[in-house]
Amino acid sequence: MEKQTFEHNFKKKKFSYKDIIYKGRRAAALALVVAFGAGIALTSGSNTEIPVHDGDVLVDSLAVSEENAPAEGSFEEMRAALELERNKLIATLDSTINTSKNDAEKSNASKEKERILSTMETELAVESLIKSKNLPESYVVITENSVCVTVDKQELDTNTVAKICDIVMRETGKSADKIVVQSKY
Repeated sequence: MEKQTFEHNFKKKKFSYKDIIYKGRRAAALALVVAFGAGIALTSGSNTEIPVHDGDVLVDSLAVSEENAPAEGSFEEMRAALELERNKLIATLDSTINTSKNDAEKSNASKEKERILSTMETELAVESLIKSKNLPESYVVITENSVCVTVDKQELDTNTVAKICDIVMRETGKSADKIVVQSKY
């Protein structure tokens, strides 16, 4: 009888892949629960709120604060405020170009300055073309991924929007889904 008990115990302690798989799944599930709980604890503990962002922003537009940007001013005021901020950035880039000893830094600053100047020229060209087609006055802001055209007209009809989109697509090379045409009002 003692021999049967020994063999019976030996069979119980035999190696089983099923036991390893089930134990592995339990361990994986436990690890997932712990990781999920740690993630929740880390994110709920931070009081830093991320501001709501409605689109892409050029590096040169980051310095424009809500106090500086006229919300309901004329297009001339909005252009002047944006140009002022861009000119400050260009002055900083010029300083970097003139004082930096690092060639890569000078090159990056030069490229950024050229990009900003090119963007400003394109914005003015689009605004001029829109005006030359007897369309309402507009204010154009170009970012890396989109173009926003604000029009000085209460209600926009499909024909006006289509003409503006055509001009913007030709001048910027952006597709229609990257262009926003909106009323100032």
